Amino acid sequence: MNTAGGRTGASGVWRGLAVAAAVFGAPALLGAALGPLWWWLAPRPELTALGQGEVFAGASEDVFAGEGYFVLITAVAGLVTGYACYMIQFALASRREQDLRLPLLLAGFLGAVTAATLVWRVGLALDGPARDAILAAEPGDTVTGALQLQALAFLIVWPFVHVLQYGLLDGISLLRADQPGVPEPEPRPDLTSADAPEDPTPGAGTAERGLPEAPETENPERPTSGPDRGAPVASPEGERDDAERRRP
Repeated sequence: MNTAGGRTGASGVWRGLAVAAAVFGAPALLGAALGPLWWWLAPRPELTALGQGEVFAGASEDVFAGEGYFVLITAVAGLVTGYACYMIQFALASRREQDLRLPLLLAGFLGAVTAATLVWRVGLALDGPARDAILAAEPGDTVTGALQLQALAFLIVWPFVHVLQYGLLDGISLLRADQPGVPEPEPRPDLTSADAPEDPTPGAGTAERGLPEAPETENPERPTSGPDRGAPVASPEGERDDAERRRP
């Protein structure tokens, strides 16, 4: 019995690791595929070469358009991966009755970080010939600018949107009380009248149940003071004897 239980637990751990690896690898592969898309969509500004690989960018909109396309692509990808990751864990938790929200959230977050980095590096690698042209240009020549990402903080857009979408769906599921794999809280036991402690005060139970209380008996007491205290009471026979004695 213990061997079978151990094998079942081990197989469950391996299945969980396999799902986490898939959730990590899918965004990474998507990031590698979106790198060429960024390279193809991003416009290139016309720059003036200054020599030794230096250029004058100016204030053209195309200078910042490449970063804008990067943010747009990674934000949309974060929405898609966040939704897909949560729905995968929802389906698995419904089948296995196991809470997988936190493990898959961490795996998806790491996968999103890797994916954003791959979009950046693949796009730069595909634009290598443009950098070679800038290095070979003479001062004053007009060259086409190479793809670049000056603000590296944009790399967190994908993982941030991924976690935001994941948390939004989990919040909706929490409001609907529809979270598979999460154990329900145990109801508190209700105290019945049989289990309730008895009140030691006499008559307390009778008053609580609405029953009439027994009337109190009054003990009549003899007066202890007054003009008649200790006075003898004369009988009718004694009064007749006294009257006969007083006759002449």
